[in-house]
Amino acid sequence: MAKYLNTDLIFKDRTDAGNQLANKLSSYKSRDSIVIGLPRGGVAVAKPIAKVLDSKLDIIVSKKIGAPNNPELAIGAVTSYGDYVISSYVDYELGEQKWDYLQKQIVYLVKDCQEREKKYLSSRDAPVECLSYKNRNIILVDDGTATGMTALAAIKSIKKQNPNFIILAIPVISSQAYEEIVNLVDKVETLKIPREFGAVGVHYENFEPVTDDEIKKMLV
Repeated sequence: MAKYLNTDLIFKDRTDAGNQLANKLSSYKSRDSIVIGLPRGGVAVAKPIAKVLDSKLDIIVSKKIGAPNNPELAIGAVTSYGDYVISSYVDYELGEQKWDYLQKQIVYLVKDCQEREKKYLSSRDAPVECLSYKNRNIILVDDGTATGMTALAAIKSIKKQNPNFIILAIPVISSQAYEEIVNLVDKVETLKIPREFGAVGVHYENFEPVTDDEIKKMLV
């Protein structure tokens, strides 16, 4: 079971969280490192990390699959690469109709991820497809997670490219998500594991939404 960590810590904003994480990640400064942000909020956290590590900043678009009667409850996630993960709770949430619902959601959300990724990278000279993760040091970044679903889907996509190692760098993570992820990556670098997670935004003073235009500017 994950130990609680810095339970009272509150971040000023995503940039503050990224700078604090960057201090923990300074030993990974290398030309072989690539920092990958999960849009939207994860890119804002990843930007200062990439700057401190003098590394390339990239993205993988990952979207959660919401339960049919509770869209905010993540029962899985997909990525722009077409990979997906399904929560172990899906049988309880969906019952016998699960595969019909999931297949439709996967097809729809993968297409949406691909369209979003294309839009985010439209002003960039080197699109994500040109950045190989093979034998690279990958630092995957999000702004926080309760279930870990979107991070798990992204990890699945990254692993297929045979990187040197994968670190999940995340300001705040639930103990449940930590346990789900810790054995699937080489390391989880986090600043806070709260006793009660709540929403990601409660761990920040300023948690304004990150816009698509802001992401595009961060990636130039």
